[in-house]
Amino acid sequence: MKQILALIFIFISGVGFSQRQGIGLRLGDPTGATYKKYLGKSNAIEFGLGFAPARWHNSYYINSFDEYSGYDSYRYQNHTVQSTLYLQARYLFHYPLPVENLEGKLDWYWGVGGLLKVAKIKYSFRDNDSPFAPGTDVKNDFDIGPEGILGMEYTFQDVPLSVFSEGSLMLEFLDRPLTFRSFGCIGVRYNF
Repeated sequence: MKQILALIFIFISGVGFSQRQGIGLRLGDPTGATYKKYLGKSNAIEFGLGFAPARWHNSYYINSFDEYSGYDSYRYQNHTVQSTLYLQARYLFHYPLPVENLEGKLDWYWGVGGLLKVAKIKYSFRDNDSPFAPGTDVKNDFDIGPEGILGMEYTFQDVPLSVFSEGSLMLEFLDRPLTFRSFGCIGVRYNF
């Protein structure tokens, strides 16, 4: 984890600080911090670090229990998400939306990237052969795959702030291959 954060910092430092950039907060899935570096007028790179609330994606974790090896003779009872961590890296293409008498700048954007999610889940289950003998187990869930992004961003004219809303779709390669996962958020960034 420390190596990944160090690589992100080195990459951000190496890009230079001649263009506009912003740091902010995103609320949704995932919730966390976002850093965006604008490369000219129409392109940007973005990095995100976040988490998801413990009760989100319940059906995903229930279905995952049925697919884990070693649980064939067990019946799912419940689960608790003990922690989640999301890492995102994206390349974005911005296009202006002309709106008459609008102060500031409104863009729509799309992009591609990669998403890594690590979650720690505690499962409770019962043995089909011994229904009165409950069991528990902790699983580390690793999800990784490419991500497609679509969003809108408004940059205020006189204040160094941007607000944005976006949705994305990830094709999971690891843990549950070829499963699509959707994500969405709203957020705000301070631009400098």
